[in-house]
Amino acid sequence: MLLAWQLVGFLLGYAVLVLVTVRGRSALAAIGSMIAVYASLALFLAGLGSVIGSLRHVLVWSDLRVFVYVFFSLMLAGVLRETGYLDLMVRGASGIGCRFSYAAVPALVGLIPMPGGALVSAIAMRRKYLEESGMRPEWASFLNYWFRHIWVPSWPIFQAVIITGAVLGIAPEAVVSRTWPETLAAIAAGLVVGYPAFRRYRCTRREGDKPVLLLVAAWPLMLLAILVFVVRLNLLASLVATLAATVLVLRPSRQQLAGALWLATSPRVHALLFEALFLKNLLLATKAPPVFYSAAAGLGLPAWLIAIVVPFVMGLAAGGESFFAATTIPLLATYIAPGGAIDKTMLLLAFTGGSMGVMSSPVHLCFALTVDYYRANPAKTLLLAASAALATILIVVLGIRPIY
Repeated sequence: MLLAWQLVGFLLGYAVLVLVTVRGRSALAAIGSMIAVYASLALFLAGLGSVIGSLRHVLVWSDLRVFVYVFFSLMLAGVLRETGYLDLMVRGASGIGCRFSYAAVPALVGLIPMPGGALVSAIAMRRKYLEESGMRPEWASFLNYWFRHIWVPSWPIFQAVIITGAVLGIAPEAVVSRTWPETLAAIAAGLVVGYPAFRRYRCTRREGDKPVLLLVAAWPLMLLAILVFVVRLNLLASLVATLAATVLVLRPSRQQLAGALWLATSPRVHALLFEALFLKNLLLATKAPPVFYSAAAGLGLPAWLIAIVVPFVMGLAAGGESFFAATTIPLLATYIAPGGAIDKTMLLLAFTGGSMGVMSSPVHLCFALTVDYYRANPAKTLLLAASAALATILIVVLGIRPIY
């Protein structure tokens, strides 16, 4: 079978990305190398318009707002860090169990769907992971990154769930009623892959570490959750209102506000974000999703395997939950909803494949930000994440009949 240039370009670009990552280069350099390969082919085979259009689309509000979301998310995290509230949150989780906090704090932050949110929990857990426990940066990056995302298949506010529901004509609640088993599988896979870290890296409960501190310190996140889920404000308005309330209540000093602003305007953070958005736009501009689907279908794979593989590849390519949902769920609609009736097994397989492809992708913003913040080896961290992703898929596939 003759492979289309989009697939060849993606494979070559990904190979270069892996090579650059293995050589210990930064996530910024690795993602940039993949973009350079794919964009070069697009320039010669699809024309200058595809590349220019992809660059311009980053300035369209649908993309530009992600920079705004990240800015306010990091401002909130910065204020909480500078005023000691993130440390209180970790101490509260440690009051339940010191190693419990390794997964609990990222999972708590993960209830709030915000772009680059793993950096918020990474900031909170830095001292616990790297100083108190003496954990290697790669293990710290994996635990923070993985458990930050365990709620994606079971929390109806996530964009991937909303988009999937819109494509299939069902409510987000109806989507998670079919995809929730993936969360259980992801928790189990994260605990199994992360077991060496939980066993080896111990920490002691400090005097004054009490569970009640978790509630005291997490009130800004609880307020954000109420504004998003109960009041139904959009995420941007909720972030701005929560940040304003946090500043009014905690009254950070000018120096503390300056520290939060320095974090929120980090050039490295926004450069990584730009790369991820540009690659996503370039894949769309060159019509890569249907090419990938055709390649999988042309191999004669069974329907259930296509439902996993196609979303996995697209999630791997662009590293975004909303991207795999928007590009592959429509392609797989005939498998997922034959005759209009939702096949819950196929929906679960497709969503699991897509979200686990995202979790295996070095282009994923949360992965890149976490690895960069902890100065971890991207290749070693990615190996842990990919192992947990494949384990999650295996658990889901093996557990479909008992679950349903």
